[in-house]
Formats: sequence, structure tokens, C-alpha cells
Amino acid sequence: MNLQACDLDAKPAPDAIRTVSKVRAAALRVCCALAMLAFGAACAFADGVPAERSFTLPDTQVVDLPKASNGIDYQLYVHVPPACKSVAKKCPVVYMLDAEYSFPLAATIVTHLSDRQRIPPLISVAIGYPDKSHYHLDRTRDYTPFFFAEGGYGAEMQKVSGGGPAFLKVIEDEVIPYVEKHYPASAEHRTLVGHSYGGLFATYAWIDAPSSFENFLIVSPSLWYANRKPLQAVAEACRESAFAEERKLFLAVGSFEEQPENNRRMVSDLRAMNDELMRCGKRKVASRIEVFEDETHASIFPTALSTGLRAFYQ
Repeated sequence: MNLQACDLDAKPAPDAIRTVSKVRAAALRVCCALAMLAFGAACAFADGVPAERSFTLPDTQVVDLPKASNGIDYQLYVHVPPACKSVAKKCPVVYMLDAEYSFPLAATIVTHLSDRQRIPPLISVAIGYPDKSHYHLDRTRDYTPFFFAEGGYGAEMQKVSGGGPAFLKVIEDEVIPYVEKHYPASAEHRTLVGHSYGGLFATYAWIDAPSSFENFLIVSPSLWYANRKPLQAVAEACRESAFAEERKLFLAVGSFEEQPENNRRMVSDLRAMNDELMRCGKRKVASRIEVFEDETHASIFPTALSTGLRAFYQ
């Protein structure tokens, strides 16, 4: 297309100005507008690249589960690597919370490490929610092991706190059976991963249901919750709740998470938890703690996940 023919900045002769009608001038402007649009589109597709293109993680799917026994709708984000589809042997499963951020990280980290023989092929399953608009409410309800009126995301959200036992029952009775029925998932080798409130939940799962998981990857758990009552629960389990089979716990926290001025002594609290596990009288525990330098509460998860999975499976 000849763009020069539509150049409104050209200097016509005086006689031409007098003879060009208003209609022709309007048509000329339309011509220029269409030409520029066509020129822009041609540039956008000059290299054969569409204006927008989405990316989908390979070997993944999202499953809507029936309404759970606690009355909540859940989704499963599932990654089954090709190696788990092509062999008769079933693969270990990594179960995670906070699906929207944990799942894409886990699927890529697991694939990367497995492809390089650092860990065996693992199935990743993350539990999420169809409605993404209730993030704080869903986490408060499902990840806290008991009701507490203060703290967390505020008093309004704390009104629904304490749903952890019901959520754990959903995982044990509904999520795990579904996964082991529909995928080549091992019933003997399960890992539970939780971060922040999710780490609090994973701690509670070890206390209340140690038979459900072989490994617990606990990242920056909210042990400050309810005036540090979770630490008391860990000590009580070690004194009074016997479990003979060994369970592995990998504890991780970032060095920048020690913030006593904000009533968040997350490094000190996790070390205190590890001390309890090291002298756990009624349970057989193999625990390891890592304080990662220069990591914050927001940045710690990928490093902890990669290191923890290698600690369990290398």
C-alpha cells in the first residue's frame, strides 16, 4: 500500500485546496487511518508471531472434585510425568497446598530434577479451589488446626478458623483415594508440602495423621499461630502420641523471617520445633532443618522445595 498517497502533511497547490471537497477530505482521512492500521498489523505479524500466545505446562490437568465432606469445592492440579505413565511401577506422589503458586513451581522443579536423575519421577498433586476470590478465607478455614479469634488475616477471617481437622479428613478420605484410583500413584510413598499457613497444616498432619504421609516438607510454618500453641502440640505428640514407623521431616525457613518486632520469630520457632523432634520420645523421626540465607517469607518456597525433595529422594 502506498502510504505517501495518504500523506495529510503534503503541501498541495492552492487550486487543489479549493477544489477538494469536505467529503473527499474525510475520505482521505479514512484512507490514512485504514492504511496505518493495516501497516501496524503487518508489522505485528511480520515475523509470523501471533499477537498473543498462551503456554500450558505439559502433562498436566485440572480436576474438579465433587463437593467435599466439609461442604467445600476443591480442584486438583495434577502433573504426571511421562516416565510414570510408561512403567508398571507406581510413582511417589507430592501433595501440596496453595495450588496456584505451588503447582507450576513443583511441576517444573520436579521435571528438571528428575530429568537429570537427581530424584525419581514424581507425581505432583496440588489442592486448590475453583473460586479464586476467597484466598484468605480458604486458607484460614482449611489450614488452621483450631479456632483462634485473633491474628492471621484479621478478626473477620479468624471467625472461620479451625477447619484443619475437617480438611485433613478430606485429603485422607477423598483426595488421596481419588489420586490413587485415577493415576499411577504409590500408596506407600507420599509427601506432604506446606508453606506458611500450609506449613502449619503440614505440622498438624504429622501430629494427627502420621500414617498418611511418609515425608513432611514444612516451609516457614506459622508456629506463632494462637500464641505458639502449635509448638506445644508438637511437644505433646512427642510425649504422648506413639507412632513406631519412621517419618522424615524437612524443615525450612528464610533467614530474613526472624522478625521479633512483628511478633514473628519464625527462625527461632522452627529451631525450637526441630529440638522437640530431635528428642521425640514416642515417635521415630528423622528431621533436618535448613535456614536459607537471604530468603524471605515470599521467596523461600522454590529453594525449600528443591532442597527438600532431594533430601527425601536422592
